[in-house]
Amino acid sequence: MLDSIPKWVLPAVGAFILWGIWGVLLKEAQEGRSWQEVYVTTNSAIVIMVLLILVKEGGLSLFIPGKQGLIALAAGFSGTIGYIFVIKALEAGGKVSVVIPLTQLSPALTVLLGVLVLHESLTARQALGVVLALISVLLLSVK
Repeated sequence: MLDSIPKWVLPAVGAFILWGIWGVLLKEAQEGRSWQEVYVTTNSAIVIMVLLILVKEGGLSLFIPGKQGLIALAAGFSGTIGYIFVIKALEAGGKVSVVIPLTQLSPALTVLLGVLVLHESLTARQALGVVLALISVLLLSVK
């Protein structure tokens, strides 16, 4: 039965589950702490993972040289600064049930940029999905 499931589905479901848990854990860690404390502490896990990968996979040969390396670094900075904004939104009193779904709409922007910058195509069904996702966050955030 698992043979018929595309290989990308299980890791995607794993990310879905872990990121769902992540939002709740992040809000709990934030209680009474500064965004800097939360950011540094949570990102300690990234440092540990990077070190484990470097040791397991053979070190510096994993770093991407040239233009693609700079793009990868830009992606890392984009993600990490976005993460700071998530923590600051929670610190400012944002409800995890609204902040996390709102920030997780970032794929809608990715879809738009994929069409505009990478010249990817978008079907009417996919466009409808993006619109419905945007509507869902509006419904979550309105009292």
